[in-house]
Amino acid sequence: LYMHYTLIIFSLPLELPQFLARSIQALSWLWAPASPEAFNIECLVDKQHGPVHYAVAKVLFYLCMPLAMLSVLLTTEVVVRQASRCCSSRSGTTLNIPMYRTSSLVTPASYVDRLGSATVVVLFFFFPSIVRTLFSLFACVPVDSPVKAPYEAAAVGWFWLQDLNQKCFAGFHKTWALGLGVPLLVLVCLLIPGSILWLTLRNRSRLADPQFVKHYGFLVRAYKPSCCFFEAVVLVQTMLLVAVSVFGLTLGAYRQGLLLNGVLGLMVLVQFLVRPHAKKPAAKVVLHSYICLFLTSYTALSFLRSQTGTFSTDNTVAAYMGAFVLVLNVAFVISVLWQLVGLINWGDMRARVEVLCTWVGKTGKNVGKSVSGSVLPKLSGVVQMSGMAIRE
Repeated sequence: LYMHYTLIIFSLPLELPQFLARSIQALSWLWAPASPEAFNIECLVDKQHGPVHYAVAKVLFYLCMPLAMLSVLLTTEVVVRQASRCCSSRSGTTLNIPMYRTSSLVTPASYVDRLGSATVVVLFFFFPSIVRTLFSLFACVPVDSPVKAPYEAAAVGWFWLQDLNQKCFAGFHKTWALGLGVPLLVLVCLLIPGSILWLTLRNRSRLADPQFVKHYGFLVRAYKPSCCFFEAVVLVQTMLLVAVSVFGLTLGAYRQGLLLNGVLGLMVLVQFLVRPHAKKPAAKVVLHSYICLFLTSYTALSFLRSQTGTFSTDNTVAAYMGAFVLVLNVAFVISVLWQLVGLINWGDMRARVEVLCTWVGKTGKNVGKSVSGSVLPKLSGVVQMSGMAIRE
């Protein structure tokens, strides 16, 4: 989410110093799999003669990306499980990976659990992108305003941001916005947070129950029992930030930046007062990330263009501000990585690597024996027959 929020901040119309712009570009490339908007589908869709309008095709493509990722995860799950079973049956050893232990009973119910877990992981990973795509179905901007004669406005009214030739809620935009956008908006923005809120509060007395932890532990594990519902709050915070970045365009860049600062400041305040996380290190990391984002957003106001279209900060000041933003975020990321490295159990890691090396060695020997026992004699026979044919 920290990466997503950073990209949301720099989606504002900013005139960044070159070194900061390159850093943000690198971050967007790194985070492109979680943001389908980074992909250009012009080479896949015919703009003029496609089955659906190009702007609608883009929206459908962005919405289908999470389904593609879910398919990849499930396919990887099946392939790795089958490979583990096959290798253990041939080599007599089992790769000690808890998720793929062949001794565990594989039932349809277990696959359903895997499907549910993978679906939730994909949903949370793509949630900002899904919400942005859904909001973009309703994002409209005014193009021209009515004027007095003898002047004439070329395009009066509100037009769809994805296609400025299409009036809002007219023609095909009305069909797709009401037919596809409204149901998905209700599902993603209302039912999912509401379901999390209902599920966690209803089972507050069962938070330590093994069956509940197995299915829904990822929702409550990071939070105190009194704040078991806080994952729904995180989703609402994400929706607010995305809404500001999508619908705030009509307010102007400066007001949009101020509104974004307000939302981030509110997130810092909620995190500081409620302190929902069960572990102090996690609470500190989240609070520091929100403070870092707030300072980044506040500093980014100095990169905004003024109402007259000129850059209000000279190059020297902009360079110092950009360096401050870059150093602040890099220092935060390094501190988080340092804490994660400190949590690694190096003894257990060494033991797992040894088990993996042993398994690979035994598997390689067995494969070598099978090759030398079956393939090489056949190859030798082929060579002998070829030699006889040449002599004849």
